[in-house]
Amino acid sequence: MKKTHSCLAIALSLALSACGGDGATAPTDSDQDTRRIDQRANPPGAPTALVATAGNAGVSLAFAAPANDGGSPITGYVASCSAAGLTRTGSGVSSPVTVTGLSNGVAYSCSVAATNASGTGAASNAVSVTPRAGPVFGLTSPVGIEGGTLPTDYTCDGAGSSPALAWSNAPAGTREFALLMTTRPGDGSTKYNWVLHGISAGRTGLARDAFGAAIPGVGSDGPMPGYQAPCSAGPGTKTYTFTVYALSDSPALATGGGAASGEALAQAIAPLTLGSASLSLVYTRSAASSGSSSACVAIRNSTLASTTGLATVNCDSTYAYLGSSGLATHVMMDGITATNLQVPVEQNFRGQNAWKIPLHPAIAATPTPVVDGPVGVAINGVPIFNPCKQGGCQNGDTKVLGELDVCNGHAGRADDYHYHAAPTCLMAGKPADYWDTHPLGWALDGFAIFGYRNADGTVAPRDSLCGGNTSAVVNAPAGYSYHVTDASPYVLSCLRGTPSPDLANQGAKYRPMRQPPVTPFPVTGMGLSTDPGDGYQVLQFTSARSFTTTETGADSYANPPGTYRIRYRPVTGSALSTLLALPQHNGKSACWNFQFTNGSGAATQPPIAYCL
Repeated sequence: MKKTHSCLAIALSLALSACGGDGATAPTDSDQDTRRIDQRANPPGAPTALVATAGNAGVSLAFAAPANDGGSPITGYVASCSAAGLTRTGSGVSSPVTVTGLSNGVAYSCSVAATNASGTGAASNAVSVTPRAGPVFGLTSPVGIEGGTLPTDYTCDGAGSSPALAWSNAPAGTREFALLMTTRPGDGSTKYNWVLHGISAGRTGLARDAFGAAIPGVGSDGPMPGYQAPCSAGPGTKTYTFTVYALSDSPALATGGGAASGEALAQAIAPLTLGSASLSLVYTRSAASSGSSSACVAIRNSTLASTTGLATVNCDSTYAYLGSSGLATHVMMDGITATNLQVPVEQNFRGQNAWKIPLHPAIAATPTPVVDGPVGVAINGVPIFNPCKQGGCQNGDTKVLGELDVCNGHAGRADDYHYHAAPTCLMAGKPADYWDTHPLGWALDGFAIFGYRNADGTVAPRDSLCGGNTSAVVNAPAGYSYHVTDASPYVLSCLRGTPSPDLANQGAKYRPMRQPPVTPFPVTGMGLSTDPGDGYQVLQFTSARSFTTTETGADSYANPPGTYRIRYRPVTGSALSTLLALPQHNGKSACWNFQFTNGSGAATQPPIAYCL
């Protein structure tokens, strides 16, 4: 009996201990889970970069998400506006949040706070705003109304175009505009799809696939500046908000010469913002979306191997739209020994102007010959041309004539950069055998362009048709493939598959802004660099003989033997608007200032602006 009583006493003692003693209730699993959550999560930090835009009896509050979500996803935002002891509130799941029911002509102090599962966090710094009757700073788009659906063409399941936008009734004192396109991916953060600044105060909108109108920044999916078409990897409907900010001055951005991020621009414009206007559109992706197809993913994945510039890839059911600025990040123009003094400038190969690569290539009954222009696009977004000079191979081989740089590229008559032979500087970014099994580019018939060898490591034979073969390939469509060589035609001589419409319409992608300034002539020491003092690109070369150049075709400038520099830089802001307003630039959207000097810095011909 003593033993039994002892066991009961011990059991009772343990039970009381487990219950916390004194008859306390033992914590349940649910209570323990709650305590663990409470220990891990806190209310979120304060939103930043708050900007208030006055409306008629209301105010719109735009802001950046807190840097700290407290360890739990942000679930929403609460905005408060107070005056004379009266407070009005509004709520939303992302920026901006609207507060209504305010009195016009009364100054309100407004702030925003974020909420998560642990509660509401600290409020942002307050801003003062006075609602007013009359015209309100507004933003619209022909692609959809507030709360409507973003059409597929403006996502990665279509061409990936940036949408046209229009704004009106900007606040007095506006010196320039900035634009941010944002979404919330579901983890409480803010993601940036489009970052633009330096938009002239004279502008009232942007065209589809806007080119040259502003200074592009880098979105959250970087690193290439420009519009990043929505391509959510997660299910469900996402909201994309376009916000135009009217600024009292140009933002100071410490980018080190690079492109600004969305976060950096949002912080920089906050104290300069006179008002903002927003438009929100929604889009829902599914696993069967065009941009998720295996053919599209293969092309998109191939571009990720580039270390010399990154192209964008968006897809509908027929084509991959391979887009870029047309410029490489490797050295350009170095080592050319014969030139017509064209220079490489950014091209508008984005959205509906991107290169259409067939997703389902098929062998054509008859190969398509190629004479001038592009035959494909490298994975860094630089077009690949056939080896011949413009007008046909009877005019010569660009490589043999010394017109190509050390990377087998040069600037063409549209001041565009392109390759005429194997893109050796691109290929140097990976071991040589990598290109046996991974495309370095895509031909305009949808078949891949590989390195010097087949997938099994043997030297790739080239048929007598187009310079490719039917050997088995990986990471690309079966049926045919092209391989680079060091002998002409270097990449391919014709298209074996049914060509993209871009082959016939390639001229529409190029808009020469000036005539060739000189007939090709021999030079030495050519190289392209950036002047750290003013940001101008500088093409320098030396000529052992006299040569004559022209700016307009109706003038000429004699140049004695010596060293020369062509300096050029994009025009932005109000200066760009002024240039584009001139009759000779009607229908153009981008301009560059050009300067011409000798090796001592003295001008050799007048400065001029060229536009395209």
